[in-house]
Amino acid sequence: MFLHLLNQTQKASFLVLAQRISMIDGEDDLSERQALNDLKDRLGLTANPDMTSVLADPDVSAFTDRKSRVIAMLELLTLAYADNYLHDAESDMIGTIAGDFGFGQDELNKLAGWAMSALELSRQGESLMDG
Repeated sequence: MFLHLLNQTQKASFLVLAQRISMIDGEDDLSERQALNDLKDRLGLTANPDMTSVLADPDVSAFTDRKSRVIAMLELLTLAYADNYLHDAESDMIGTIAGDFGFGQDELNKLAGWAMSALELSRQGESLMDG
């Protein structure tokens, strides 16, 4: 929803994080794959991220201000919740990134609540389009 506000470096870094979060639970869920493909389109990126970067420790150095950090967290949480389940490995990664960004648990809970609400609204909109 807010990805257009990121600069190109942040978009590329975000795609690496998104790829990692989509793979980290070891499950190949269709909803997560669809969300990742949609994400790549919204970022305007065509190349897949380098797998060396995906498998490395998360690099959040491109997100230098609060706005870009909030955007990254909202979008990562939305991707993680796309299959209606937050796997332990996803939760651990989200927690690590939230800590790196300086977000406390209360703030992370607010961001997660927003992400779940956004997913529900998106599903309702799709339902209206399907009739």
